[in-house]
Amino acid sequence: MSQAAADALVEEGNDLFRKEQFVEAAARYERAGTIFPQHAVAWKGLGHALLCLGRPHDAARAFDRAIGIRPGSATALWGGAVAHAEIGNKVVAQSYLKRTLALQPTWVDMARNIPQLAAFLQVSTRASDALHRVLGAFSTRTYRHAGDDKLSVEVGRIANQPAFGKWTFVTIGLSNRDWSPASSKSAPSNGAGAPGAHRPRIELVMATTVDGDVCGQVLANLAFHLGATSFFPEPGVMVRDVVGSLAEGDLSARLPHVYITVPRVWKLELPLDLGPPPITLAQVVPVSESEYALWRADVAGFDGALAKKRIDLADLRRPG
Repeated sequence: MSQAAADALVEEGNDLFRKEQFVEAAARYERAGTIFPQHAVAWKGLGHALLCLGRPHDAARAFDRAIGIRPGSATALWGGAVAHAEIGNKVVAQSYLKRTLALQPTWVDMARNIPQLAAFLQVSTRASDALHRVLGAFSTRTYRHAGDDKLSVEVGRIANQPAFGKWTFVTIGLSNRDWSPASSKSAPSNGAGAPGAHRPRIELVMATTVDGDVCGQVLANLAFHLGATSFFPEPGVMVRDVVGSLAEGDLSARLPHVYITVPRVWKLELPLDLGPPPITLAQVVPVSESEYALWRADVAGFDGALAKKRIDLADLRRPG
């Protein structure tokens, strides 16, 4: 049969779709695509009808066919993003959404009102992309707040970073936190922002000689604490009892606190993303009670004192 016959079926499908007769509309679109397989509009219409019928897996396949035929169709890409997001294909959904917004930038407001797509517009999505770009592929684990199941943060794990035989753990999600403008009394001293300026978004990173779930717990516990207290993790500050409160036996007793410093050992160019808003990293170092006392005695000279003692900040087995 001809394209003209397929066009007629698509028109029938469009009319039925407008009347919310989705089963009948889907049948017309599918028939049109069968008799003229290169009919991008037919496959796109089928995708939208199937979405309305609660069949996202089938809808995703239909949108994929439409996009394969006509890669520049913003409406097909949009439908594909929604369908793939619903079935959990985050990589494909995010890719389709990016392509949609490149064609139709004003649709970003619509995307923010769709929960499946709104997640891809969070700052943490850009943070994740940047971290994968500089650290390579890695898996993540989700940690949930013990007192509020709605609060969660992902922690990535990378082997042989920043050096062979060590591991890197990094949060993905804290960067969604919009920090209040820096005041003149608490302006960052590391170039993170001038007094009165908005601070950058930030993720936490830790280097360790120990490959264990406790490393993810340390970062997640600190991330939840920072979010609850609105305490910005500026390099040079100390946060007490982050590890100690985890009750992780010897580690919690030996290195109970954490020190925040500039992540120099990864030799990364910061910020990771210029934004707006910019996204940067802060290194988390578990420290002992005696190291905490050393910091209190000379905050400005603490980094130098650690370097002088040749302390491996990644060594979680050190006596402290």
